[in-house]
Amino acid sequence: MNMEKGMPNEQFLATQETRRSGLQALRAALLQVHKEVIGYDRGQYERLNGPIPAGLFVQLVTEDNFFRWLDPLSRLIIEIDEELESPEHHDETCRAVARATERLFSDKGDNTFRKRYQEALQDESGVIVAHGRLMSVIGQLRQLP
Repeated sequence: MNMEKGMPNEQFLATQETRRSGLQALRAALLQVHKEVIGYDRGQYERLNGPIPAGLFVQLVTEDNFFRWLDPLSRLIIEIDEELESPEHHDETCRAVARATERLFSDKGDNTFRKRYQEALQDESGVIVAHGRLMSVIGQLRQLP
């Protein structure tokens, strides 16, 4: 491409596409983890409180304290959504999102989240599979230029 006309060079475009696809892969992996832990948590909630009536589950997830532990995960997904809306993705922003994800799922993360997530990870095979995929995506993001 011709830089004289203000067009970005091919390396810049390739890097932008790599960052974008990395963010999309991270978002997809986090959404899968979110889906699996919500399914697990719904079962836990229903064991304690009985079946959740149809149409009430979304309201419970957003309003009931039982599900508040998922807030850090939900916020992380929203941050990635906001980054994906911008036309350019900067190295530092991508690294910050990757670090925030790593921190959330590490011993340094939110204590409430970590405790409940570890329970789900030990009890639910779907969470184990989604967690493995997430860790793989994080590993790939670390290698981005």
